Amino acid sequence: MDHSPRLLGVTLADAIRPRHFLIYLFAVFISSGYAGALAILQPGLLAVMAIDQQAQATLTGYLSAFQELVFIVLLGTFGALSDRIGRRPVYVFGLLVTGLGFILYPHASSVSQLVVFRLVVAVGSAAMIGMMVTVVADYASESSRGRANGLQGLTATFGAFIPPLLAVLPKVFTGQGFDELTAQKLTFACGGALGVAAAAVVALGLAPGLATATQRAAKASQNLFADMRSGLRAARDPQTALSYGAAFISRGDLAVTGAFISLWLVQYGTRELGMTPSEAMFQLAVPRTLAVVGGALIGSLLMGYIADRISRVAAVALASGLAAAVYGGVFLISDPTADWVMVLLLAMGIAEISAFVSSQALVGQQAPAAQRGAVIGFFGVAGAVGIFVGTSGGGLLFAHVAPSAPFVLFGVLNGLVCLWSLALLRKPSIQTASAQGA
Repeated sequence: MDHSPRLLGVTLADAIRPRHFLIYLFAVFISSGYAGALAILQPGLLAVMAIDQQAQATLTGYLSAFQELVFIVLLGTFGALSDRIGRRPVYVFGLLVTGLGFILYPHASSVSQLVVFRLVVAVGSAAMIGMMVTVVADYASESSRGRANGLQGLTATFGAFIPPLLAVLPKVFTGQGFDELTAQKLTFACGGALGVAAAAVVALGLAPGLATATQRAAKASQNLFADMRSGLRAARDPQTALSYGAAFISRGDLAVTGAFISLWLVQYGTRELGMTPSEAMFQLAVPRTLAVVGGALIGSLLMGYIADRISRVAAVALASGLAAAVYGGVFLISDPTADWVMVLLLAMGIAEISAFVSSQALVGQQAPAAQRGAVIGFFGVAGAVGIFVGTSGGGLLFAHVAPSAPFVLFGVLNGLVCLWSLALLRKPSIQTASAQGA
């Protein structure tokens, strides 16, 4: 009889207690809030800085792309480093530095300063997001990976309520008599305080490193760069390679939605409806962002359950196929404030979180325990490349083609990953694989 500890339907790995998993979920809540906060807060700040609207779209894409370049460089490094010194110190570092970057961000007086402060956010976020994905692979037993990632996705979705709540604050502060710029500074300071609080909780409550003395000695004798390369070599396994491809599209989906839905709505509201940036954010962007969040709440639970009942390659095929249909459907939008768009955004939330959960369940299944940080670090790099393509290319497509163009691009890319998954399912060893905990 299995006496492993359980929490919320998830069977935990050896040496992990329910309190460790609860602390981790709190860290996920704050981390995921940070992951989407700049996307929804930045349009208001750019408007206050009096940057031209067309330039805002391109700058939004370039700033996000700059962050993803940092991720591409550092995610593998932080992953391999966490295999050596443990997940906890890397996670604490990431939360603290991300919080500092948020506090600094609205104090930029030029685009060049904005880039420097975005660098601070990027370095912290690389450590923070890398550990958010790696720790869940450490903490869940093999039979519960889908449910653990579904629960992580659910918690991350609740964390996605943080940016809309922060986005309300500029209107609250201006209503108290503060000017627009001061309201932005106070809002970002509130966001930065979250990282400091979460870092303290993680430092006190996350499980210490799980490596044995023998594993630590083996790591100490190896070169850190050799550890990082092991993540790339792992792609020789077809399922691991697919997980990297799924990371590319799933993170790109999240980035395109986060970066361009709010920007589209703020620009539409100020240009077509005569709203101020704060009014457009509050009346248009916030409720529609919440529609995406609502869909993600549903999708995280569904895909978490499904990924433990069918093969995880099949789960990736299902999620990417749904995302292909939904993101391609954005082509039909001419008025982003139309009532039917809310339904599409709800479906978008289901699709994007399903791709997120299924990709993480697959890589957690495939990553060897001794090299988990390095493999998942490279998984993060693949995701960062997806975000880079979505934000940099998406910014140009948004500004020069149509606001729907970034979404259509990722509809096509999701379709390609779906076909890749289906082709891989034709292999008997994968076709007959089913959830270990079913």
